[in-house]
Amino acid sequence: MSGGAADRPAMMALMQFVKRRKEQTVVIIDDINRFSRDVVVHWKLRDLLEEAGGKLESPTMEFGEGSDSILIENMLASVSQHQRQKNGEQTTHRMRARLMNGYWVFSAPLGMKYEKTPGHGKLLVRDEPIASYIQEGLEGFASGRFETQGEVKRFFESCPEFPKDFADGTIRFERVARILRRVHYAGYVDKPEWNVSLRKGHHDGLVSMETWQAVQDRIDGDKRAPVRKDINADFPLRGFVCCNDCGNPLTANWSKSKTGKKHPYYLCFTKGCDSHRKSIRRDELEGAFGEYLKVLEPSETLIALTKAMFKNAWDQRTAQAQAGLTALKRDVTKIERQIEGLLDRIIEASLPSVITAYEKRLAKLEREKLVSQEKLSKRAEPAHSFDHLFELACQFLANPWKLWDSGQLTLQRTVLKLAFAERIAYCRKTGLRTPQTTLPFKVLAGVQGQKGGMAETKGFEPSIPFPVYSLSRGAPSTTRPRLR
Repeated sequence: MSGGAADRPAMMALMQFVKRRKEQTVVIIDDINRFSRDVVVHWKLRDLLEEAGGKLESPTMEFGEGSDSILIENMLASVSQHQRQKNGEQTTHRMRARLMNGYWVFSAPLGMKYEKTPGHGKLLVRDEPIASYIQEGLEGFASGRFETQGEVKRFFESCPEFPKDFADGTIRFERVARILRRVHYAGYVDKPEWNVSLRKGHHDGLVSMETWQAVQDRIDGDKRAPVRKDINADFPLRGFVCCNDCGNPLTANWSKSKTGKKHPYYLCFTKGCDSHRKSIRRDELEGAFGEYLKVLEPSETLIALTKAMFKNAWDQRTAQAQAGLTALKRDVTKIERQIEGLLDRIIEASLPSVITAYEKRLAKLEREKLVSQEKLSKRAEPAHSFDHLFELACQFLANPWKLWDSGQLTLQRTVLKLAFAERIAYCRKTGLRTPQTTLPFKVLAGVQGQKGGMAETKGFEPSIPFPVYSLSRGAPSTTRPRLR
């Protein structure tokens, strides 16, 4: 701890030790700066030591009660305080200089660690497997796979090696919020308190700046309702299946019978509904849902046809990406001109409020410029091949039931989002109503449900015979008579 603090644990233990002794105890220090490095704290500790029955001695100076001794003691304590403050200033200046050069100098963020790297010194690197968990969480939230921060929290809690905050395996929401906000995961550093603006770091980020900015836009955009704590693995369809009579989402609970055994039920809790508090067995509802998922499985031939269609779309998007690079270069040039214009306005402005508004706009433009430059620095070719990426999507399209049957709540909620466009209605009498599926499954169902047939051998001519006209028998005139 800093020598400028009075309540240092070892110093307080020393005071308690001296107080417990009956005879007078001499405390020896080799230099005054080992006792304290602050003038006020020095005299505070001196009074505590005297009250405890101790005496301060040193081989390098003499502690006395005369004015000269007190003056020398004050001067030496003041010099020690100056040395402490000077060391702090030098350390801060060196840390700030290293920050401005693109190196993070504080404790490593979760999922990263310091490692000595030639030419850089200590540099942030990935700390597996936590780094992969955080990367998946950031990319999932940016893409919409995780709708809320609560779903990101549940994902982290499902990762076995992710550090937990509580004994029950849960983590705090504050930790998730800090992870989503840390720009270090994008490979950048900043420190607004030290006037160090956002800049590219020398370490490799877990995600791209574009992904990180998408996360910030989602957090600062539309506010979403907090995650429901009652959505768990026992009732994965809670809140997704709605009552057919009133249209409100079904809730669920465990009901205890007379024998003490618990039974799971879904039910509608809307007052005034015909199905109010009328239970539906969990096995019955989830069984019907599982049977419908099995029906969504397309044939292998259809999957092959779908792959060819996606490959054609992939090639078109690749050509569009090449054209997008040219547009990005124009955007970067436009942003640079806007930045130059704002700098000129800041110099000419005199009102503090106007200068502050310009600085906020300038910071936003700088961030947009960094995102555009990062896009330009990447190659137009994708990071993975089409076959590799399509294989992941194909696994879901070919068998969504397999993901649902895994029993993992995160995967089950993912199936609900990717396979269905809206909530599913359930009727206690007729069962599960026909749900509205998402576009990929609609296309597959449409192609699979089409019927084909051979054309007639007679050709496509109409079956009604038309009269034949010859040169001697002219065709009737098609000119309309004049209006009277």
